Amino acid sequence: MSDKSQPAKAEPAPIAGPAKGKSKSHKMPESVADGGMADAERDILAELEKALGEHIALLLRWNRKLALPDSPVDPDADDDDHDCDFGAWYALNRHNRLIDQPAMHALATTHQQLHDSAKRLLSAREVDGEVDSAEFDMMALRAESFFAQLRRVERAFRTARSDVDPLTGTYNRQTMMGDLNAERERAIRTEVPTAIALVDLDHFKSVNDTYGHQAGDMVLQTVAGILQSHVRPFDKVYRYGGEEFLICLPNADMKQCARVLERLRRVIEASPVTVSDDTILPVTASIGAAPMTKSRTTEQIIEKADKALYAAKEGGRNRVRVWRNPDGKTPATAAKTGKDAT
Repeated sequence: MSDKSQPAKAEPAPIAGPAKGKSKSHKMPESVADGGMADAERDILAELEKALGEHIALLLRWNRKLALPDSPVDPDADDDDHDCDFGAWYALNRHNRLIDQPAMHALATTHQQLHDSAKRLLSAREVDGEVDSAEFDMMALRAESFFAQLRRVERAFRTARSDVDPLTGTYNRQTMMGDLNAERERAIRTEVPTAIALVDLDHFKSVNDTYGHQAGDMVLQTVAGILQSHVRPFDKVYRYGGEEFLICLPNADMKQCARVLERLRRVIEASPVTVSDDTILPVTASIGAAPMTKSRTTEQIIEKADKALYAAKEGGRNRVRVWRNPDGKTPATAAKTGKDAT
């Protein structure tokens, strides 16, 4: 992101979110740090991650109210169906030189549109008991756009902080553990299922040995592009090491996780890499996954994903294995998905 001053702009529309009367579960947003560029970038990244978690929870709540309007109300939930801190934080910081940029303004506009769609849907549901399918689809599209834009803005700030792997464009291992620990804490606090997956390219060493490291780099870049473009907008992809990638999948139980990972496996298999006019390399990947749990540290969860990955390789490679017994003391069996699924 550029840190240059921007010319004056017309004021964008007010952003959804409480300006006062915050519920007891929230504190008022703060301005970005004045201690320097690094502190400001850190604060912005923290706010973007917070906005991601808030809006995943809000979407779940909105959908539940639309589908099950008579369901019991969570006594710990906020009274306001549109209570989030992002709008108030943006309004407070919109003239900061790091935030006063087109990408951030576009994100704020999409955020406003998302809340507006949800308000119209919930109001109509209360008045006539009907859910407008076109408006519901619009809300879903705006939610997807909000998450995708948020990730692009976050990536720009992380690139400025050297948190992105220069070869693949994925997040690097230096920032990975802090992100995963924060995601684990959020999963425990919100009781929203979250998973970690390891993706390992099959027979990658032979690519480097036979065709050279430039060809290997092309394979890594191609697979990284597939992973980033085919995961959900709020998933995150990291370069774990060598030919291995790690994916964090919030809001996904192991059944959902297996579906996402199987789709990735199929796309990778269907995407051979052209390294020269007469050389096209087939590419496949083995994938293992495990759920985040309260009883295991982030390192232990990665270890379980690695054991599931090992099972995928032992099973013949080019397949997905999912750890199904996260808290058991006996060895777990990894569920079959992919080409040999039953």
